[in-house]
Amino acid sequence: MEFSRQHREFRAFTLAAAAFRMKPKPSSAGSNLAQLTSLRFFAALYVLAYHSADIDGAPSPIANLVRNGYLGVSFFLLLSGFILTHSYFDKMSDWHEVRRFAIARFSRIYPVYLLALAVALPLTSLPFDHPLASLATLGLVQTWGAPTSMLGFFWNPPGWTLSIELFFYLMFPLLLTVLSRLRTGALWTSLAVLVPIFMVMCLPGLGPTGYIAFGWMELVPLPLLRLPEFMTGIVCALLLRVGAFDRFRGDLAATLAVAFTLATLVVTCTPTTGSFAAIGFVALIATCAVNDGKIRRALSYKPLVLLGNASYARYILQIPVRKCIPVIFAGEWDWVGSLLYQPLLIAISVVVFIAVEEPARKLLRSSIPRRASPSVA
Repeated sequence: MEFSRQHREFRAFTLAAAAFRMKPKPSSAGSNLAQLTSLRFFAALYVLAYHSADIDGAPSPIANLVRNGYLGVSFFLLLSGFILTHSYFDKMSDWHEVRRFAIARFSRIYPVYLLALAVALPLTSLPFDHPLASLATLGLVQTWGAPTSMLGFFWNPPGWTLSIELFFYLMFPLLLTVLSRLRTGALWTSLAVLVPIFMVMCLPGLGPTGYIAFGWMELVPLPLLRLPEFMTGIVCALLLRVGAFDRFRGDLAATLAVAFTLATLVVTCTPTTGSFAAIGFVALIATCAVNDGKIRRALSYKPLVLLGNASYARYILQIPVRKCIPVIFAGEWDWVGSLLYQPLLIAISVVVFIAVEEPARKLLRSSIPRRASPSVA
């Protein structure tokens, strides 16, 4: 009799386990979204092409694609809001958790940011000639002025995006608290409102292009103007949590998102291109986040995820490394430097990620005090 009872319990457990395996996992839980990490590699490579590729005499579609490379920054801003929301939803309920978030973000960006400034320092006299601008750059507030100001590109030009990210980090606890209270319909409405803002104000065209749609935008700090992109990422992540994108799990949806984005980037190169590209970026992030087909498996390939993780180091070190290349490969060897620049930068970024970024992040995050356990009476 005891054996029969154990057999029934085992059979019930087996059936329950099988049912659990057959049940589709919610897209918002239990996933680190490694496929989106891989997308960062391609976005960083796109920005790198914009900064370094020679397109003289290139066909118009290729020339347009490269000239629109600055829009890779818009992709990163959207993705930043998306990933932060996915990672910190329900983890910002009190001051202790907000402090943990702040230290985690600082440990994520500042050590390698400081390394890039140190590498660039011997190659320029600007930090010594302009101490106030240097302090603003060290404090990551160099873009907190008019969009037309060139201060954001001081010392190490790619650092302007990190200054914007700092502003986003300061705003994130409040934005997440407010937006996470919206119901699904209100989230869709918010997304529908944000997209026309891109269209009218051409916000993704700000930054390196110096483009502004209206004169009054000259008086508005650049991080505030880029905030709608970050908020769009937050809204998309919240929609992901409620399963709003589950119908787009197949490879076809992600493929169409890629095709639309590429078509937008190769057809033309104008300030309005960024507005349509931003729509493509939103579709690309959403469809890849929920994809459960071949695209997810391809983007989850570990070496590709590693390159995605190293994309921040590659982005922030691109100008310092480019300036070092002619020093190392001078004269008749300059062609070797030009040939090796991009693969060398990729290799350096991986080394920096493994040897500097990850150890510094773990060290700084270990300094976060643990929450005291409630005492038992």
